[in-house]
Amino acid sequence: MGKYVKPTEKEFEILTVLWREGAASVKKVHEILASKTGYTTTLKLMQIMFEKGIVKRDTTSKQHIYKANYTKEQAKEFKVKQLLIDLFNDDKALLISYLSDQPTTINF
Repeated sequence: MGKYVKPTEKEFEILTVLWREGAASVKKVHEILASKTGYTTTLKLMQIMFEKGIVKRDTTSKQHIYKANYTKEQAKEFKVKQLLIDLFNDDKALLISYLSDQPTTINF
């Protein structure tokens, strides 16, 4: 898998399930996501993720089992880099300055 694979938001949702579960079938992922998308959409997304190298797929049984091949650390790196570029013009000092000026508790 290339270092600069860019998972979509939906792919991040699936990755979150796989990180928590360790490994899961499409059916299990679909159930955990509480049917935010149709089953065939979840299946297609996971097939695309496999092609991109974001997940691994075990095909030794009838039901394919997927595991994350994209770590939480890679996700953090990607998201912070995206934030840095999108909101801080790729200026790390500006981001650090912004974060240091924030209260220790941020309300969401």
